[in-house]
Amino acid sequence: MPSSRQLAAIMFTDIVGYTALMGTDEQKAFDLIKKNRAIHKQLIKQYHGTWIKELGDGVLASFSTVTDAVYCASAIHLACDAVDGLKLRIGIHLGEVVFENNDVFGDGVNIASRLQAIASIGTTWVSESVYKTLVNKKEVTAEFIREETLKNVSEPVKVYAISLRELPAALPNITNGHLKSRVVWKAGGKKIVYFAAAGALGILAAIYFLFLHKQAPNGSLNEQGSEKSIAVLPFVNLSNDKEQEYFSDGLSEELLNLLAKIPGLKVIGRTSSFAFKGKNEDLRTIAEKLGVAHLLEGSVRKDGNKIRVTTQLIKAADGSHLWSETYDRDLKGVFQLQDEIAQTVVQQLKLKLLDIPSAKISGAGNIEAYNLLLQGNYFFDKLDKVNVARAVEFYNKALSIDSTDARAWGCLANAISRQAWQNYIDQRTGYEKGRQAALKAIALDSTLARGHIELGDIKLYHDFDWQGAADAYNNALRLEPSDADALTGLGDYNEVLGHCSEAEEFYRKALIFNPLKPIIYLDLGNVLTCNSRFDDAINYFRKLLDINPQYQRAHMYIGRNYLLMGKPQMALTEMEKENMENFKIFGLALAYHALDRKKEADEKLKVFIDAYADEWSYLLAELYSFRGEKENALKWLEIAFNKKDSWLYWIKTDALLKNIQEEARYKNILKKLNL
Repeated sequence: MPSSRQLAAIMFTDIVGYTALMGTDEQKAFDLIKKNRAIHKQLIKQYHGTWIKELGDGVLASFSTVTDAVYCASAIHLACDAVDGLKLRIGIHLGEVVFENNDVFGDGVNIASRLQAIASIGTTWVSESVYKTLVNKKEVTAEFIREETLKNVSEPVKVYAISLRELPAALPNITNGHLKSRVVWKAGGKKIVYFAAAGALGILAAIYFLFLHKQAPNGSLNEQGSEKSIAVLPFVNLSNDKEQEYFSDGLSEELLNLLAKIPGLKVIGRTSSFAFKGKNEDLRTIAEKLGVAHLLEGSVRKDGNKIRVTTQLIKAADGSHLWSETYDRDLKGVFQLQDEIAQTVVQQLKLKLLDIPSAKISGAGNIEAYNLLLQGNYFFDKLDKVNVARAVEFYNKALSIDSTDARAWGCLANAISRQAWQNYIDQRTGYEKGRQAALKAIALDSTLARGHIELGDIKLYHDFDWQGAADAYNNALRLEPSDADALTGLGDYNEVLGHCSEAEEFYRKALIFNPLKPIIYLDLGNVLTCNSRFDDAINYFRKLLDINPQYQRAHMYIGRNYLLMGKPQMALTEMEKENMENFKIFGLALAYHALDRKKEADEKLKVFIDAYADEWSYLLAELYSFRGEKENALKWLEIAFNKKDSWLYWIKTDALLKNIQEEARYKNILKKLNL
């Protein structure tokens, strides 16, 4: 066949983790590649493409239009995600190529291949030529990733992550029947799918159960608003005593925790739901920001031992009330009331009604202990040193009344662990107390996710028992699949091991369930830094500051990224804005050194040593490493290791330690940490 030169959209796909799977389960790997091949062949044909060849676990295809290539990629992701263990990376480039003997050659093929290799799991990355062709199409969304120098490509290529808001027409026929569907597709590989049709074969069932309730990270809903998703807004305190606000907040949180246990229901985490407390914002706007189809709101009036609770379940699409009720109860009946409200929400959303144990899930059986628990939660949420200590006092008081309250033990573990992490108390003592409280919570109620999460945190940040931490987080997720803290923990676990792309996926999933929680943006920024995506990381740190302008460490991390980008003056500007004194001094010492302002750098270093050396030995290792003083850096790193400094979990991916990473003593610490 003679050769021909044509403009074509070239698509490369690749199965994530296939090589490793071949080494552990050859038969499963063969089965996976057969399914992958069948999906690709049918969808490439459906979207008017040409199957070129299979390259190991990858597929090369060409399309005459960019639109067909991108739509096909989106459909392939959807179909493959319905198969357990089948995750893809896809790259697409538009360029001139040579077709010859049923094969294709040229720079266009090479660029598509390179884009596929660097894409995040479950996403499609494209070149600027593809992006420019689709930029004005309303169904397409695109996010600039970075300018990348690709191997064997002479000029840098601007790279974009591209996705679809909606696949038009029908979902391609990937079974023997025809599926009519409505698919909403968002950046980062997250989808919302609503099926309404025929051909209910095996793969249809798989796709239904996997995707019916999934939600895009930015919270957009389909037109029908049919997703099984909800946010519980903080109930308004109507009591004459404004100090009873802890009770209205607590009731809201208890309802949230109950609903989070229901399979198939996406429940937004407390941090994000409570971000709208006291704000007169339109409910539909709130729902859009949180990515939910329904809102539960209400009010609480507490007078002595009498309470009146009014609740409304609202459909976000039009603001209509699906259900409302007013309850007048004695305070002792609050546990049963919580369960009754939760069960009604389940019925209204037409979910499968499950038996939900009452007091075991809702909270303490003793009403006095329950009141103290809620007050502890109220103070803990302020997160500063004084109020976390007050929370610990309230939790201990609750436990002195009812030592069988698993929720109180879990909350106590959380509060003490935070004190240890922030060096508010001695780390060794704090983490050990936190461990005992977490184990007590699990022993009393193994279905309580909080106990498992706290145990995971202690294993990760103090024991350096990486697999033990992952097991604990996975136990929590089995109990509450929408728990953003468990997802964040698994992100941290993967970052510890240097699996930055996998960590990013967990953080992004955590954002789905808690889209306004600042720490997740901090985590995302740090893991993007781990992948040298400095601009993207800074964007997430700035989003964090949009949510909470006073968030500690954010300016320091922005400044650190500017240092890594070789922009020390911009770094200094950020370090000067940092509002946590130890991190500000740390950041200024880094920035002054980068600016060759030796006297000021040395002064800040001395101040940091005098004030914070006992608590922040790991940060001193970073400082000395950045300054190129290897001996001092290694000394402080070894001190951090001997003290079991929590920050050691960063050691493998920490760019500030670059200058010592080839040293034998550094590698010895990695070995001791099983890294």
